[in-house]
Amino acid sequence: MKNPFHVFIAALLFLIFVIPKTVSAEDVCYITVYLSSPDQQTTTLLDTDCDGIPDNDCIACTPSYVKDNCPTIPNGPDKGTCLEGKNRGYSCTRDINCGIGGLCSKNQEDADGDGFGDICDYCDGNGAYDTDDDGICDGDDNCVYVPNADQQDSDGDGKGDVCTANIPKFSRAAAFRGSYFEIGRQIAHADSDLFLNVANQFTLSDAPLAQSIYDEIEPVIPESIKAHMHGLAYGLTEVVPVSYETAWNMVVVGSFFIETMNLPVSASADGKNEQGGCTAFAVSSQDGTFLCHNTDNYKGNENFGTIFYIVPENGDNSYVHFFAPNFVDVGIAINDKGLGITFNVGKPNTNAAVGLPALFMVRHVMEKASTLDEAVHYFTDWLDSGNTYGTTGAIFLLVDFKDSSMAKLQVSTEKIKVTYGEELKAGVTYVATTNTYDADFSGDPDYYYESSSMRFARLMELLNQAETYDLETCWSILTDHGDGEPNNNTISRKGTSWTTMSNIFTPDMFYYSLGIPSNYFAVYEASPSASFTEIQKILTSFSAIPGPEKVLLKWRTTSETHTKGFNLYRADLKEGPYTRINPSLIIAKGSPAEGAFYTFVDRGVRDWKTYYYRLEEVYLPDGSMVHGPVRCVPKKVYERGN
Repeated sequence: MKNPFHVFIAALLFLIFVIPKTVSAEDVCYITVYLSSPDQQTTTLLDTDCDGIPDNDCIACTPSYVKDNCPTIPNGPDKGTCLEGKNRGYSCTRDINCGIGGLCSKNQEDADGDGFGDICDYCDGNGAYDTDDDGICDGDDNCVYVPNADQQDSDGDGKGDVCTANIPKFSRAAAFRGSYFEIGRQIAHADSDLFLNVANQFTLSDAPLAQSIYDEIEPVIPESIKAHMHGLAYGLTEVVPVSYETAWNMVVVGSFFIETMNLPVSASADGKNEQGGCTAFAVSSQDGTFLCHNTDNYKGNENFGTIFYIVPENGDNSYVHFFAPNFVDVGIAINDKGLGITFNVGKPNTNAAVGLPALFMVRHVMEKASTLDEAVHYFTDWLDSGNTYGTTGAIFLLVDFKDSSMAKLQVSTEKIKVTYGEELKAGVTYVATTNTYDADFSGDPDYYYESSSMRFARLMELLNQAETYDLETCWSILTDHGDGEPNNNTISRKGTSWTTMSNIFTPDMFYYSLGIPSNYFAVYEASPSASFTEIQKILTSFSAIPGPEKVLLKWRTTSETHTKGFNLYRADLKEGPYTRINPSLIIAKGSPAEGAFYTFVDRGVRDWKTYYYRLEEVYLPDGSMVHGPVRCVPKKVYERGN
């Protein structure tokens, strides 16, 4: 029998000398501590990665804590992550767990002293990321989201010339070709910093909810999306020190972020739930056919988009779409069959339930449909077959630029309404929307969304007032803000939501601006533009695939009008110097009508060392274009998941 006095002393010592304990609940940990108060109250601190260091400061606690410098990746006394060794990126408690030459990060290591732990610091300098991949860490970059290695700042305002008035001039654009798994992998390689930056804004504690949605609908998710997701996760493990499990959590959180953020909304007569508004219209007349859209979101998100050119190798349609790299869905896109689409959140989605995200169906339509009728049938057949859509209500505008036909699709969990283009006036056809379902579709007659209602009324006023319906008119409508400053109820929007991007699709071109469009055109004279033809000729896929003591370099061209050949260069640092690794020019084998696929194996490398590669395309009679750099860490590839 235990001595009662010993039990009392043990209890007293516990109260005086508190040893905090970590408690796990649904894969999220909490550290129990005492507050500095006479009555010795306890509290719990969130420790997302369960490493023994809380996510936030608690100086007044006993013991006191300084916040975790990597809150989602373990690097504390209870659990660490392998920085080096064959198990790089996996959990550990000792160096030996990481393999020969292993290093287990458990001491909040921060070699460059920028406040971000080494295990989650993907940039050697001030800031954890180099979001635009221009070789300058975000904390030192005068234009974080647009590449500008020269940091040119002509007016000395602290913002690079490509970010005049803190407004980016253009978005990044990239082409990705191959299998859907390889496309996901390439995106992870090309956008790892931006991907992680976005993903880490939403803690991995959100992953169980996102995973539960994925598990429930996994049998009906298109194979292209599942392959893309696994490619993203695998690609992340190749360029940053995270395990496949951690990478997958980041991927699944991003993939279902829109779904989890658009949970069912009840009737609202007081103007609540006004975030996420957008304005869209399509118009066709003798002046041309245009599909126009203002994307509204939280302020600051105008920089997270990328223009993706997707070219699947299985014969699916290629398409261009505008979205953040951590999203696998598609909302604003046009495919090579001339089919364009825009996305507005539709409200209220009554009786919302888990189902296939409507934006997953958009991607499927971009991949498979060639006509407006085919696109509409993909949407309607899904419900007719007894399936459902997810929690995000949606309103899509679709235009087939081959014949200028158009439709408005209102999609909720259990039903859909299709409205084809209507006559606005003689010779002018249109469809238009903001974010509120038609009264006969809503299912909630008491729902009122002031911003959506007022923007739609203003949109129709502007459409009716117009005398011509050309590109200039479209931009005039998208930039309109009445007689004063943009606000929550104007087309060019600044309020609960801000306009973060605008785009216009035509049969031949796509145009866009970033940020509030009225502000953009006050700084820049014209919007950036591109076409399928330009993207196919300018952009070349270029990737580096790690192997044991080797790197497989792959690239593909789609047109080689004046191409003489290629050179490859390798460097230990992103900024160089670069050394040519091919002994002689790699002779071009494509043609103006058809490009070619190339591979090169670099064996002059060692495992677990980071290398950077550039590809030089040499032209006749002279000149060249340099692609890259791309990053790669040679190593033996271990099984990481599906």
